[in-house]
This record gives sequence, C-alpha cells and structure tokens, in this order.
Amino acid sequence: MQSTIENPEPRRPPVYTIWEEFCGWTFDRTAGIPKSQRFTFGQRIDETTLDVLLLVVRAIYSREKVALLDEANLKLEELRTLWRLVQKRGWISLQQLDYASRTMDQAGRMLGGWRKQQAEKGSEGRAGPVDPPGSENRGAPGGRALPENRKP
Repeated sequence: MQSTIENPEPRRPPVYTIWEEFCGWTFDRTAGIPKSQRFTFGQRIDETTLDVLLLVVRAIYSREKVALLDEANLKLEELRTLWRLVQKRGWISLQQLDYASRTMDQAGRMLGGWRKQQAEKGSEGRAGPVDPPGSENRGAPGGRALPENRKP
C-alpha cells in the first residue's frame, strides 16, 4: 500500500529565497568584523538578519500578515543603519555595502508590495498561507535572484 505525502508548506515567496541567500552572505561578512566589535556589530547584524527571515516565515502562515510585514520592514531599516556603520569603520568594502543595500532595497520593495496586497484584501481576518506578489518566481530558475544582484 502506497501512501502519498502532501507537502504542507506553501510556495515560498521570492523575498524568502532572496533573504535566505542574504543570510549566508551576511554571516560570511560579519565573521570578518574584528573580534573586539563582533558582539556589538556582528551579532546584532546576524540576529536582525535572521529576524527578518523569521518574520517572513511567520507572515506566510499568519492571519496578521500586515503587522509582521511592517515589523520586517522596520528590521530592514535597522540593518541599513548597522551596515553603514560597519562600512564606515572599514570592516566591509563600499562594493559590499552596495550589494547589501541593493538586496535590502529589493527585499523592502517586495515586502511593501506584499503588505499593500494584504492591506487591500483585508488580510487581518484571513487564515492560512497566501502567496505574496511575485510568488510565481519571476527570478532565475530555482527561485534565485536575478543576475543584477550578484554578490561582491
């Protein structure tokens, strides 16, 4: 007797895919922050980056998507500030800051579009996963970001 196992996960939105990749890039960069500042800057950047990813996951499954997307957007703004401070101290290059900024801006636009869609639909009362705008994976095969967002 064969059993069929259904995938309980909804399709992941493009912002999830982009942000998951950005997490790895972030961890590689923060490992290079001087040990004396790694706790102050590195750990805070790592935690905030993970917070954004986890807020996206919660938004996928939550009825209260708008509040979670607003919180994720605020975390993005905190990250922008932290990355600028790290670059000003010379711990990452200007090219690396440019990549981080472009990725955060792209994620912010995606979160904003998803938020707008949910606000228009009145998602605060909706249950279950809802595909965010662009979840038809307009990026490269496998849900990767388009080439314009190459890592330095």
